[in-house]
Amino acid sequence: MEFNRTEDLVAIADLVRDGRASTRGNIGELLSMRSTSVSELVGELVAKDLLRESTIKPQGRGRPAASLSYNHQRFGAVFISVVDRTLVAKAVDLAHRVVAESSVTPPCDAGNEAMADLMRRLVADITTKFPTGIEVCAIVCSLSGLLDVARSTWCFSSRWPELRNFDVAAALADANCAVSLIRNLDAELAGIRLHEGHPPSETALLLHWGYGIGAAYSADGEIVNRSRGRFCEIGHWSLGDAVGRHCTCGNTDCLETVAALWALGPELRQTFPGLPLDESGLAGQLRQLDLLESPAMSEALKQMLRLTTNLCRLLFPDRIILTGPFVQNPEIFSRFVMTLEQAPLLKSLDKVRVSVNETGMGFEIASALRDPFAAAVRDLASRKSDQNTGGILAS
Repeated sequence: MEFNRTEDLVAIADLVRDGRASTRGNIGELLSMRSTSVSELVGELVAKDLLRESTIKPQGRGRPAASLSYNHQRFGAVFISVVDRTLVAKAVDLAHRVVAESSVTPPCDAGNEAMADLMRRLVADITTKFPTGIEVCAIVCSLSGLLDVARSTWCFSSRWPELRNFDVAAALADANCAVSLIRNLDAELAGIRLHEGHPPSETALLLHWGYGIGAAYSADGEIVNRSRGRFCEIGHWSLGDAVGRHCTCGNTDCLETVAALWALGPELRQTFPGLPLDESGLAGQLRQLDLLESPAMSEALKQMLRLTTNLCRLLFPDRIILTGPFVQNPEIFSRFVMTLEQAPLLKSLDKVRVSVNETGMGFEIASALRDPFAAAVRDLASRKSDQNTGGILAS
């Protein structure tokens, strides 16, 4: 009986959140529920401050109508991501609005202890920036590199090579709320597919070309290896040319040594002086430049096209989604399209659709926080009115 009550409370809250119901009458009709039951459940959600109820004065005679709205600032979450070589923490509410931001740049030689200290400081700082009254229910880390999602462990990052099997949940245990990890590209691809509503049968390859190079892949409606947190570290595939270029991962002659922003940026500046070397600053400027004036860029594109066609021969995706600053350049994007159209093996199949996504973290945030927010709402619905979640209450 209690389980059904929880389900009913969550269903009512979802109807109001999604704009499908704004009155008790709407809810009763949509859920085929008696008015007395609706009133009792809505009253409980109002008491828990997940729903707000206001009275609308009628234009003519009659009783005032009560309008329901969803309190998007009932819960919040700390979203931590990696941008270039910086950890960025965002304070996010239930509407996925970023209400505050804080950041820290760990030194290149940061190990587990130093990273733990910096992350604790980052979380402590961002939690003070939430609007008053928001209950911080989760810390979600959307990270690059190799993860062990089940154990909340950051196994390796080429950006901080001294980091090894870093237990993020243990480091942030004093935060007193749930801590979870997700691979950043898995979150981004899941968010894109959720937003665009593509059929589960469609396979999709997300390819990110920016400060680092990586990929994510979805098939049968699922992100491959999402539950593990390690897949397609293509930036560290060997070129096999024995030149001896040192990579941040510790190997030599990885793809990133000729095509990633961290390696390519200084050479690009020789052709385009003053070019910003961060992803967000670079994306806007690259749209107007003839990038192939740079010999280094031409070689990088050649290797990225070779990589992409080989991935297609391995995965045969229905769709390729390109992200990152370089593919915002029209000429670079068109080269990807033409190369895939002309590949002999791929021409015999249905045409691979290629699209480019704007830079930004909207999809990544929405996907990464979807489950933690749903869990917080369900927990609120299931607990007694005098209980609390043990989360951080912003003040």
